[in-house]
Amino acid sequence: MYNVLACDDEAIAIDSLKFIFEKNFQGQVNLFTAQSGFDALNIVKNNDIDIIFMDINMPGMNGLETISLIMSMKPESVIIVLSAFDTFQYAQEALNLGAFRYITKPVNRNTIIQTARSAMNQVDNKKGSAINSEEIQKKLEAVSPMVESDFFYSCAFCTENENLTPYLEYFNLLDKNYVFLAVEFPEETDENRNQIFSKIRQIASENQKCIMGSFMRNRILLLLAFEKESFFQEKIREHLNSMHTLLTIKVNRKIRTGVSSVCTKEIQFKDFYNQAINALNRTSENNTLIFFEDVVSSIDRTEESRNIQERLFKRLGNGDIEGVQFLSNLLLKNLEESGLTSDKWKFSLIELLVTTKATALQLAENFDSSLFENSFSVISSASSIRETYDFVQQRLSEAVTAVSQKKQKGDNPVITKVKAFINMNLSSDFSLEDAAEHAGISSFYLSKLFKEEMNDTFVNYVTDLKMEKAEHLLRETDMSIKEITAATGYNDQNYFSKIFKNKFEVTPSEYRKNRVKS
Repeated sequence: MYNVLACDDEAIAIDSLKFIFEKNFQGQVNLFTAQSGFDALNIVKNNDIDIIFMDINMPGMNGLETISLIMSMKPESVIIVLSAFDTFQYAQEALNLGAFRYITKPVNRNTIIQTARSAMNQVDNKKGSAINSEEIQKKLEAVSPMVESDFFYSCAFCTENENLTPYLEYFNLLDKNYVFLAVEFPEETDENRNQIFSKIRQIASENQKCIMGSFMRNRILLLLAFEKESFFQEKIREHLNSMHTLLTIKVNRKIRTGVSSVCTKEIQFKDFYNQAINALNRTSENNTLIFFEDVVSSIDRTEESRNIQERLFKRLGNGDIEGVQFLSNLLLKNLEESGLTSDKWKFSLIELLVTTKATALQLAENFDSSLFENSFSVISSASSIRETYDFVQQRLSEAVTAVSQKKQKGDNPVITKVKAFINMNLSSDFSLEDAAEHAGISSFYLSKLFKEEMNDTFVNYVTDLKMEKAEHLLRETDMSIKEITAATGYNDQNYFSKIFKNKFEVTPSEYRKNRVKS
């Protein structure tokens, strides 16, 4: 006869268990019931309970707290957790406390029957002793593949400041140096994936611990953990090169591998996960291993420079002196860090000045274009971009000043007033209606007038200014993303990050990491 305790705050759950045991274990079970953790403890204290079915979410003392106290009193108890919470953290904690099984609700009758029989066998085989650590480890290993896949999903889609520490605790990987690997098999099909997966696991975990995701199409993600005292940058590089070579030989297939920089904090996992993906995307089709820090300095910044120039000429057209000054400095820095040959950066600067001159002449008829006459000789004779900084910025400053003066003379007074309102309130959350009220006109009329005068919508104009300010704060200050969100008039940091990424194609964190510190 087995003494079984069913503990659940829902009467229908208790009734279901009663029905199952009466129908399938008649004469084998003496069933006790409790609807709270406190009642369960009293029953365990006063009765020799063999098997316990325990709910987690109960008022007062929850199931995990109750399990902890029961195991301290009677470690030989066999506990089955029934929970509506399908998360590995709860499962991990329950198993670590000594639970025998973790079953998520709703469960069917067959699952209860099979689990009860397994528990009875456990009672028979281990009567008078606790579940030993080896058995717990086997249970943890059974769910580990699911947890590994969940870890990489969290790395890919987690929000800023999301805590990934529980995963490291689960795999006993706290306080390490971490490296993400993105491994791709360009020509691989489904047929041999299990075999390849096993070989990668064997090679990757040979000398250090790792977390390894499942195949996603023809890619596998890995997190390798290195001891901080034993592994430094060059040694990690050497190890990964050897591992990649060995893997290529063992699987006998083309392999492409992208490797992140060395990460020391789990809060940065999302960024370093993306580093591995970015490095992988820059590999060739042949057997190639690329480290992210090696490609950062050689990243093709042509598209980024083009984007900055487009914004610069837009600011020039609006006569925005501060905006042109900021963007010209940003553009020059970008060109300087791009690794372009002298012919290419000289051509870019000459093209910039030619377009600037043409724009200024078009918008300000009396602009003195003679200031640009020696541009070709100055740029051509420069030995570095740094030598051209003052000359280029002076020419741009002269051009935007002329455009600004022309616009101030011809600007509609309503638009002038609205622009002043916008500039004074960039750190606030204001609307078209607020600006219209300030100018003393209807929002409909302001929207139409703004589009005609500025060749841009009110919302786009304001958003551009806010994002330019955000970019400046990210580059030039140590303010947190949260502080910059508030400083640009946004209340929701996630929304701010989304708007920033739409404009600059990277999140604020990625911008600060990959551009400010480059």
